[in-house]
Amino acid sequence: MSYFYGRQMACPYRLSAARIMGLTAGVLLGISTGSPHDMRRPELNTWFKNLKNRAGVRCCDDGEAQHVEAVWDMTKGGYRVLLKHPHRPTEPGQWYDVPSSVVLNQPNLSGMAMVWWSPSYDSRDGSMTPVWRCFLPGPAG
Repeated sequence: MSYFYGRQMACPYRLSAARIMGLTAGVLLGISTGSPHDMRRPELNTWFKNLKNRAGVRCCDDGEAQHVEAVWDMTKGGYRVLLKHPHRPTEPGQWYDVPSSVVLNQPNLSGMAMVWWSPSYDSRDGSMTPVWRCFLPGPAG
């Protein structure tokens, strides 16, 4: 700490470091919490809010949806999506099978494949397993 006219002042380096850490955390957290649809298309807001999986669970809840690369796996008869570990964004993603119970069988008004999910972590090795809520195939799906 330094002093100026008898008042205690924060070290400018500590203040700068704190600001940089705060901005970095905000950017990293923003990666996984981005809005799943185009905000320039507000006419889709109601449609997104009303999407439900086969069990009747709403897809849109807290914005954890994301646009994904998805493929139809002919050998398994189901979709696969490429997901990244939220805490390891620089690592390559991993392909996961999408359970048929969360696949929405309706027209995709957004134009992109999307998945609503949250990560579950193994306490032993930190590996991630998706907890699925909904999957919306792309328009060709």
